[in-house]
Amino acid sequence: MAAIDRYDIHAHNHGDLLASLLRVHPSVVLDEMFSGDEKAQRKGAQAFQDLLRFQTCPLDVVSDETLLEWCDRDPTVRYTLIAASATLFTRPANDQQHEWTPLALQLVARAPEPRAVFTEIARQLHPSSWSGSLATKLEFRLKLLEQLALGDTPGITNAFNEAKSFLQKRIVAERKREADDYRSRGRRFE
Repeated sequence: MAAIDRYDIHAHNHGDLLASLLRVHPSVVLDEMFSGDEKAQRKGAQAFQDLLRFQTCPLDVVSDETLLEWCDRDPTVRYTLIAASATLFTRPANDQQHEWTPLALQLVARAPEPRAVFTEIARQLHPSSWSGSLATKLEFRLKLLEQLALGDTPGITNAFNEAKSFLQKRIVAERKREADDYRSRGRRFE
């Protein structure tokens, strides 16, 4: 983490090493990745988010049970960190829609502050990279959000509605931007 912080190395170059260490000593690695103050802990989460951008997440080698046990040792802090770092939805195949992982619901259900966990989940819905229409990608993510079965989890309804509204507004804005861009390109060839 110190080398990442100094920009001597980049997390995306060490995903396999991190996965190997997590496979053997998950709790020790998690303790180290998320040690220090809040700023240092966010940097640990950022390292995992960087790896997610490269379609890999070393935390996938750790069982949900182990992750949840680790979270239970300092639940106020750790549930939110894992929600910001873990794979929470996947696509079974390229021609299929994304699905929630069982871990996503367990994090919300078990966290002492489910709203904070949900906020991290909602952040992951915005793609960090895409090809084609961002509006279409966001529409798929909105459908995914609507499939998240939160039940009667206290304090989540408002956050859920805010996340849904945010995505809807982004979709409208992106559709407009894409239409304007299409028209602009069309005029260049006239």
